[in-house]
Amino acid sequence: MQSSVAYELTVFGGAGAAGVIIAFLYDMFRLKRRIVRTKAAMVHFEDIVFWVIAAIIFFLSSYVISNGETRAYYYMGSFLGGALYFSILSKPVLWLLTKIIRLILWPFVKLINILKPIIEILICQINKLLRKLRNRAALEAYKARIDLRRLSHTFTKK
Repeated sequence: MQSSVAYELTVFGGAGAAGVIIAFLYDMFRLKRRIVRTKAAMVHFEDIVFWVIAAIIFFLSSYVISNGETRAYYYMGSFLGGALYFSILSKPVLWLLTKIIRLILWPFVKLINILKPIIEILICQINKLLRKLRNRAALEAYKARIDLRRLSHTFTKK
């Protein structure tokens, strides 16, 4: 256990870095929600996953930086690191990552939009074929029931 000011400042800075990492992780969850629409139940599940990962990051960083000692300045450093990230870097990082992901996904979206009418026609044709098969199967089942009734009537007549 060291008691020098330099050690405490190192721990404070490391805690701030852990806060920045946790805030960046939260931004990744926010980015995912911007790109993919998420239902409320999935949002709650993602929040639980985030807090579990954040707790693991927080306690592992505490173990690595200060040998597991968590003092008030460690918590304050983590909070200030996250607050500084959100106030300074969050908007530009989210904007940049959103643009990059949309740029990467742009050709796939265009390809899907081009192929969409063809896929809709194929689905329509498959549905027609399935309806015909279903009707044919129902007709054959009806004929089989009629034949079985006729057969049973021939044996039960007196």
